[in-house]
Amino acid sequence: MTTELSQIKWVRVVLTALAVYIAGFLTIFLIVTGYASYLGFQVRGAPDPAMIEAFANQYAPWIGPISLILFTILGAMGLARRVGNAVELHGIVLGVLVSLVSIIFDGLSVSTLVTIVLTIGAGWLGSRLSARQ
Repeated sequence: MTTELSQIKWVRVVLTALAVYIAGFLTIFLIVTGYASYLGFQVRGAPDPAMIEAFANQYAPWIGPISLILFTILGAMGLARRVGNAVELHGIVLGVLVSLVSIIFDGLSVSTLVTIVLTIGAGWLGSRLSARQ
């Protein structure tokens, strides 16, 4: 086990985890901003902040975890191409780190626990898919 953990390229994993989390956050931001722009064009002026807030409260709780899982798969695939050994371990560690960042910012709840399990699985899946190629 210690030889496997010593094979992990920690700098790459940490930077990929941060990039995955930032990409997930930017996805939510861009979708909400796009909706606000749509409302602004529709009324030809300043959009209603209550409608923007209602949209964000309705869609961000499920867009965030979905985008986090998808970007974890993509990040693990990219990470697996750059490391030579212990590919699946790198993907799992990536999923764990992304999950830890998610816990720090979102807190711990039942939906967060489901997201944690799916994110770790997404890291493994992404590395597994890339290892096959």
